[in-house]
Amino acid sequence: MIGTADALRRTRAVYALVGLAALTGGILGCSSDDDHVTNPAGVVTAVRDQSFDFTGLRTFAMPDTVIQFVPKTGTPLVVPRTYDHVALNEVRQNLIARGYKEVADPKTTRPDFVVLVGTSATTNYDVYATYPWYGYWGYYGGWGWYAPGFTSDWTLIYPWYPTVGVTSYDRGTLVVTIIPTLKVNPLSSPPSISATWAGVASALLNGTITSTSVANAVDQMFQLSPYLVAPTSAASRVQY
Repeated sequence: MIGTADALRRTRAVYALVGLAALTGGILGCSSDDDHVTNPAGVVTAVRDQSFDFTGLRTFAMPDTVIQFVPKTGTPLVVPRTYDHVALNEVRQNLIARGYKEVADPKTTRPDFVVLVGTSATTNYDVYATYPWYGYWGYYGGWGWYAPGFTSDWTLIYPWYPTVGVTSYDRGTLVVTIIPTLKVNPLSSPPSISATWAGVASALLNGTITSTSVANAVDQMFQLSPYLVAPTSAASRVQY
């Protein structure tokens, strides 16, 4: 299994992709700190909220399911689930390799952040648009740390969306999202939680898929994000 500290040391070429806006619907509008790489499956992107201080993150929780984002209308283009466990395990191993600790019981112990893993079951999926997340993730028992409780009224906000605009991806695009548990706003209308980081592998689960291609794409998301390291941990000594 890829995802150890040794795997994280490996580097891949980063390309200044001419015409990337046509592939990702304008992702070049992000800050220059956000990077992209290519692999056989497509483009891998990592985007962050640059106003957020990642050094305060130490612990995490993660639902055990890769959610499939379906279209608002029409028939979903179902994505094979054969490699869901590979994606989930690879995300978890990358986080652990960087010094983050997984909370055993997030029902009672608040983690510093929650990690959501999903894939698009539709074409032209606008990956950073605000959406009512509870319908997808409400099944997860690990939201108990928020005492008032979440409901279907709550939305998920990607704060960089006003900058990048519509960012469309094809079916089978893998999306990994980090949501700090302190960025919960019950007073907004509607109430919201906010992402601070997202890794996207375009059309990863569409076409020829292998465990290696899925694992490599997840690894690339983290390689593009050297700031995702738990403070004062052994992982902070990893060389990139």
